[in-house]
Amino acid sequence: MTAEHDHRTALPWLAFAAGLLPLVVVHLCYVISVQAAIIPGCIPYWSGCTSISATGRHGVAYFLFKAGMIPAAVLLAAYWALARRWLLALGRSDTTALRAMTWLGVIAAVFLVLYTVYLGSKGDFYSLMRRYGVTVYFSFSALAQMLLLRELLRPAFADTVRLPPWIVRGKFLIVAFLLVAGLLSIPIGNFVPDKDRAMNVIEWWFALAMSSYYLLSAAAWRASGFVAGFAIGRRADGA
Repeated sequence: MTAEHDHRTALPWLAFAAGLLPLVVVHLCYVISVQAAIIPGCIPYWSGCTSISATGRHGVAYFLFKAGMIPAAVLLAAYWALARRWLLALGRSDTTALRAMTWLGVIAAVFLVLYTVYLGSKGDFYSLMRRYGVTVYFSFSALAQMLLLRELLRPAFADTVRLPPWIVRGKFLIVAFLLVAGLLSIPIGNFVPDKDRAMNVIEWWFALAMSSYYLLSAAAWRASGFVAGFAIGRRADGA
């Protein structure tokens, strides 16, 4: 005879960590770089005096940025794999859109690693890798978030699970902001004279909104009781 021991763990913590860790790392690097006089002190969300990349290019912040953002990328990849599992557990069909959502999120995480690894390196090739890395990370993450929101807005989803309305509403506002910010960056990048500061402001708010999306996912997973587990079979007679 065998006895099964089922070990389960709630998963909202992973979505919460995926959203919070990048924010903590970036803001810690900002404070360290300001104190070391590497970047100017300001409120970058308003003045755009520095970019997110500049916070982790030199000094102690260089090592902290890499040590924090690579694990953050791993958490993001795990989040998107679990987001698909969450929707499937709630009765959603494994559609092409659902699989695309997962792959977009995982690819975004891979390019976040690429961007992080090459941050601080000099040379045209490394600059190109950083530019590709951050562009793909932001754009693919936003697309994956849009696809997840699309599933949450389907009438059939509301019949399956009752999420607090503020969660879905918050995700909708975040996705709307990401879309508007992404569109605004095109004319700003081409026609605004002091485009660097304006683009920095957009980048800081874009990153904040994107991370907030994962924090709302943590609330959604908690509200729906999303857990993962494994079972170990043991012989009841001790043999």
